[in-house]
Amino acid sequence: MDRASEIEEAKAVLLRELNKRRTSEGRAPLAKYPEVGCTVCGETRGSGGPLFQSAAPYIRTCQACVLKEFPFTKLRLPPGETIAWFRNNPTFHRTSDYGIVLTGCALYLYSPFWLMFSRWRRIPLAEIRGAAFRDSRLFPALHIRLDGGTAVLRTPPDYADEMEYDRRNLTEAAERVRTSLPIGRNE
Repeated sequence: MDRASEIEEAKAVLLRELNKRRTSEGRAPLAKYPEVGCTVCGETRGSGGPLFQSAAPYIRTCQACVLKEFPFTKLRLPPGETIAWFRNNPTFHRTSDYGIVLTGCALYLYSPFWLMFSRWRRIPLAEIRGAAFRDSRLFPALHIRLDGGTAVLRTPPDYADEMEYDRRNLTEAAERVRTSLPIGRNE
């Protein structure tokens, strides 16, 4: 099977899943896979914010659909604030998941540790002095330097390939935060 056929087959499977969701929500099914808009909900406008590209170029997610997935379901953004970038590692065998969200105004961190007490932490970009990835065999971490200390997001221990995925997420998060800081704030 050639690459184009594989993509069309994947789109057919995704369309069936999308239409199941749409009919369970009382919306009309789509006749074909959406070439524009969110491929999770099938809407072309979504939340009015950007569409987030996955590793596969034909899969796009709107902000409204991102906020329907754990741990983002617990995130409450102020009115008018939109997600610019996000990452997590939704691994089925973990009992919980970390979350990182970057907007034009703030960085949001969600730690899976202490599940009963876990909540999203909002850190305004104006308070951030820098960001760095710190590697560790068991607990790689994102260190956010603040005016009054350091905020740390550690990922849970897991299989080697999952830990590598977490390391890439944390490395990218540090870079995104550094490039989002106001001029002169990055140490």
